[in-house]
Amino acid sequence: MPDTFSHTAPVKVARDRVWAALQEAATWSNIGPIDEVWDAEHADDGTLTSYRWSARAAGRIWKGTATTAETAPGERMRLDLVSPEIVGSIEVALHDHRVTVSMEATPRGMLATMFWGTVKGALERGLPDQVEAFARSLE
Repeated sequence: MPDTFSHTAPVKVARDRVWAALQEAATWSNIGPIDEVWDAEHADDGTLTSYRWSARAAGRIWKGTATTAETAPGERMRLDLVSPEIVGSIEVALHDHRVTVSMEATPRGMLATMFWGTVKGALERGLPDQVEAFARSLE
């Protein structure tokens, strides 16, 4: 069963501006634990479909891929995250004047399982500040 984390932050911009930002891979480096993104791919309509990512947690750098799993334009976007050590998802739900970011994560493999308490704690503690920073970056 995955661990879940969520945080809601106010935004001062319209939903369409938030939605447009979510289609830029660099935006996702400000959401959740992801530090860096690269190799972004988009559908013909401009919708972000995937990217590669890295994140620092528990003294390690974790690398993986993100693939868009669900979209409801102007309402929400969910990406599935996969790495050799961790699987999960990040979803951004858009509301009038606020965004909610929800994460699910599960360790995968012996090493991740051994350090999962530390990784889980880092994800849980870091998400509120990361979501607040993401919301401020939209202004």
